[in-house]
Parts: sequence; structure tokens; C-alpha cells
Amino acid sequence: MKCKLGIAFGLSLTFLTGCETTDSGSQSTTTRSGDSLEQIIADKGCDASFQCKVIAVGERLTCGGPSRYLVYSSRNVNEEDVERAAKAVTLTEQSENQNKIASEICEPVLPVQALCISNKCQSIVLK
Repeated sequence: MKCKLGIAFGLSLTFLTGCETTDSGSQSTTTRSGDSLEQIIADKGCDASFQCKVIAVGERLTCGGPSRYLVYSSRNVNEEDVERAAKAVTLTEQSENQNKIASEICEPVLPVQALCISNKCQSIVLK
């Protein structure tokens, strides 16, 4: 499936419909403080693109690698908390995958890059 970025680079790069999702979906694992990864990274406000980070989360059963990439703002979070929560989600998915049978189809999960657009960290798909 091919995805088109569209004509204007700065417009609507947040979610590329039809591409592999970079959102966390229904996965929600809590940390010691009780906050889920989604709650920890919810505030994506930024002043510059260097504050926008990407973290690989989860584990794909069929072909390995992360199940998704999430974007967050380092301005608003403790990066150790983000890494700890992402690791917890990944460990949970690894545990769940042990009881599953891999399919023959390997769904691609495209890596993303994070940019600060309109003072919000947003993801764009790398090709």
C-alpha cells in the first residue's frame, strides 16, 4: 500500500491515513507511578524539532522489530520514564507473543521522524 504525503509538507503530517499506524492503539501498560505510556507522552508541545523524539515500542510476532513508533516531546517528560514505560509495553507484548503462532504475512511498520510543527511534535513516515 502506498502512502502519499500530499502537496504541502507542513499541512496534516500528524496522521498519514492508510499508512501503518504510529499510534499505540489499545496497548496500555502502566509504570510504577501508575501512568500509562500514552499518558506520559500525551503532551507533545514543543518549541523546536530537537525536542521531538521517537521511541520504538512493542514487538511484532511474525518478523520481529517494534510493533509501532511513538512520538513524544522531551520538553515535557522525563525521558527515563518514557523508556521505562516503553520497555514495559515491549515486555508485555513479548510475553503475549510466546502463546501465539506467527502468521506468514509480515506487516511493515514504517519508521517515523518527529518534527515540531505548529508547536506540536508530529510524526512523518520515512521511506
